Amino acid sequence: MELTQTGQMLVALESRDNSHIFILPGGQAAQAREVTSAETPDIGVAPGPGGKLLVRSRGSDLYLMNADGSQRTLVRQNLRNYNSMSACGDRYLVFDSFEDNKLRLLRTDADGSNPVTLSEDAPSSNCSPDGRWLIFTSGDKLYRLPIEGGTPVEIFRSPNGLTGMISPDGKWVAASYAEAGPVPTPKMAVMPAEGGAPTHVFTRPFGSGNAHWSPDGKGLQFLLTRHGASNIWEQPLAGVQPHPVTDFTSGHIFGFMWSRDGKQLLLAKGEETSDVVLLSNFR
Repeated sequence: MELTQTGQMLVALESRDNSHIFILPGGQAAQAREVTSAETPDIGVAPGPGGKLLVRSRGSDLYLMNADGSQRTLVRQNLRNYNSMSACGDRYLVFDSFEDNKLRLLRTDADGSNPVTLSEDAPSSNCSPDGRWLIFTSGDKLYRLPIEGGTPVEIFRSPNGLTGMISPDGKWVAASYAEAGPVPTPKMAVMPAEGGAPTHVFTRPFGSGNAHWSPDGKGLQFLLTRHGASNIWEQPLAGVQPHPVTDFTSGHIFGFMWSRDGKQLLLAKGEETSDVVLLSNFR
């Protein structure tokens, strides 16, 4: 936001997101099916309990809905969810929520009721496929914790941008982080779910984001925007060069995950737009 030379008007840049939820059988872009269409931007999606979808909307609200977009319900009133959300089997939901000036890691029943605080200062979490444990970050550490609570166990440490993902078979954990240096280098490391030294370490392209496991557990996938279009890329654990998974030629992908059975790719996809706004009579 800046003043004009006359000092009588303010120039501001107004940004807007226009995004909806899509389901892609087998990850095929040509078969993409849009399941939400409201004006409210849906910018995150994850598999939910009982075949439902978890959707982050309006930037911070969390909803549950059927896979066809019907029966959309708010998980909790006044929820401010910003970073992570996952279903722990069909019994629990786990997500971050900014409450009382703290970013809390909450566990609720599958309908969003009976909230329990599992940790504070925990901006990122992910549930295991069997719903019995989860991982979360706090400060510069990645922890493992039973879903019923208890004493967390440290499994990885990095000072910059740390998030964690559990493999589809629950045997491995991948950490996405930035390696310290004059220019922090984005990295991904794979280690046993019980903890231990990384077995694989990869460098991610600069500007990549929102990483998850591939549905077959043989690679790590991440978002990358090139030539004005977002696509999902995969880094195989075998160590060969990363390759694109989707082939969109336009649009921005705000978030993605695969369904629990690995057969459908869930996308929050749309456009980012911005306008120059002139403000007068502001004094």
